[in-house]
Amino acid sequence: MRPDIEALATFLQVVDSGTVTAAAARLGLAKSVVSKRIAQLELQLSTKLLNRAPRQMTPTETGALLAERARAVLAQLDTVADDVMAQSGALRGLIRLAAPLSFGGGALSLGPVIAGFMRQWPHVEVALDLDDRHVDLLGGGHDLALRTGRLVDSALRSRRLGRSHRALCCSPDYAAQHGLPDRLEALAQHSCLGYANIAAGHLWRFARSAAPEGEERSLVLRGRLTANTGEALMDAACAGLGLIVLPTFLVADRVRQGRLIPVHIPGWTPVSDDIQLVWPPTPALPLKVRRLIDHLAEAIREPFAWDEPFRAPPLLGSAEGAV
Repeated sequence: MRPDIEALATFLQVVDSGTVTAAAARLGLAKSVVSKRIAQLELQLSTKLLNRAPRQMTPTETGALLAERARAVLAQLDTVADDVMAQSGALRGLIRLAAPLSFGGGALSLGPVIAGFMRQWPHVEVALDLDDRHVDLLGGGHDLALRTGRLVDSALRSRRLGRSHRALCCSPDYAAQHGLPDRLEALAQHSCLGYANIAAGHLWRFARSAAPEGEERSLVLRGRLTANTGEALMDAACAGLGLIVLPTFLVADRVRQGRLIPVHIPGWTPVSDDIQLVWPPTPALPLKVRRLIDHLAEAIREPFAWDEPFRAPPLLGSAEGAV
């Protein structure tokens, strides 16, 4: 007998979520409905699919095989449905997109970009999850993520959009009171504000400005404040609490306003990252997700306007002239 599609989808959600309770919450169903579907599926296939523990459910060997095959089958069905609907201009469905909180505003604002996509496809829904914490795409829950940084999980698929340059900045008041560092070693004498969402939040990496790629130096620095969002660090720097290293798309507006100034250390620049789209490996990526990837790649491409303030001479003179 052929397994029920709803039962397979429910089973995958339990595997991805780890518990019936979490799966039921994601599916918007009662726990009893989820449990009944799993029990019926096991009865239908005459095999145990899940190892049940009080706080965690894991697939059996047979369950893992079913999950792998079912994921591919359901992805194929989604793609077929998307392609058929797209032929009549009726692309529809929910896309779950994760991105850092800093992409919610500033120079790299996703709001207008997503709005343009939704105007083009009026039957598509988008759930935009803005959070600086790292989202586990392989664990389910999101179709796509926009990230900066190096791709750590090689199992993910990716599309590079460009370079995310970073800038060393402080407020004019901080520069007037404490001066500006003229070499990397001098940073240790300054308050350097740290990013709390990563273990290396106070590890600042610099690369030689005119040297072969790969020549870098890392410095462990300390400051009066750590924060788990770039916006909080930027506000603290504007208030004169210390130096920051943040992406140029985040600090560009503050530099244009004169609330922050770039700090140039001769021969060195903060190490840049990649801006990229990443998604889970799947045999057939749904068309609605492919369309959003293309739309984001068209809207977010180099050269980036937010890098312009950092190509110009620094507003208060270079670090070489700092007192």
